[in-house]
Parts: sequence; structure tokens; C-alpha cells
Amino acid sequence: MDKVQSSKVSTYHLMTKHSQTIILILLLVGGLALTGLFVSKTALSSWLMPPSSVAIYGYWKEHDVAQYAADSFEVRPLGIYRDGRLVTTQYCWDGQILSYQLGEQHYSYLYHKNNFIRQQPAHYISTFVRTPLLLD
Repeated sequence: MDKVQSSKVSTYHLMTKHSQTIILILLLVGGLALTGLFVSKTALSSWLMPPSSVAIYGYWKEHDVAQYAADSFEVRPLGIYRDGRLVTTQYCWDGQILSYQLGEQHYSYLYHKNNFIRQQPAHYISTFVRTPLLLD
């Protein structure tokens, strides 16, 4: 083998090694990116998707209050119901706080451990427990 051919062969091997190294690094970076995406999937999906209202649909009744004095309301896809009547179709649910206006009164509830805790009107701290509704 002469010097020219030897030089070409060694250059070819050098380029092949560089190509293999670059491909290996790209595969490693891609694998790490996919792993990171998979691990943070729940964080990404909760950030990209709007909060679900399904968890709040139901009949909510005040807990630890005398039966005759317990406040209650229903949350349905069409709006908020009281005593079986639709009282408002406008309500706001951000995944943590439910709020709506009923006449002059503003109602606000904090969702905590599958219960609503009334924030407004703030007569006293009250907890509401949900009974699921069968929605069509």
C-alpha cells in the first residue's frame, strides 16, 4: 500500500469514528429528552389541558351541620342549581376554586381533598361533601 492509499484509509477510519461518535451523542441526547418528556408527562398535560369539570359535577351538601340548616347546591354542565332550579349558567372553575355570582352575592369554594370549603360568603367555615350525579 502506498502512502496516498494509507492516508485515505486512515482519513476514512477517522471520519467514520467521528460520525459514530456524533450519532452516539445524538442518540443519547434524544433518549434523555424523551425520558424527560415521559417523566414530566403529568406536569405537561395538566399545564396544556384545561381543568376538568367532571370532578366537581354533583350534589354538594354542607357537612357537620344540622340537617334542616345544611346548605346545598348542584354543579352540572349547564350551571349551578339550588333546590332543583338552575340559578346561574355562569360559573368559573380553575381546577382549584369554584366561583359564581347569585344576585348580589358572590360564592367561592376551595376544592381540597374531594371537598369544597366555602370561602365566600364567609359566615363561618363550612365543608361541602359531594354526591356524584348520573349525567347522560
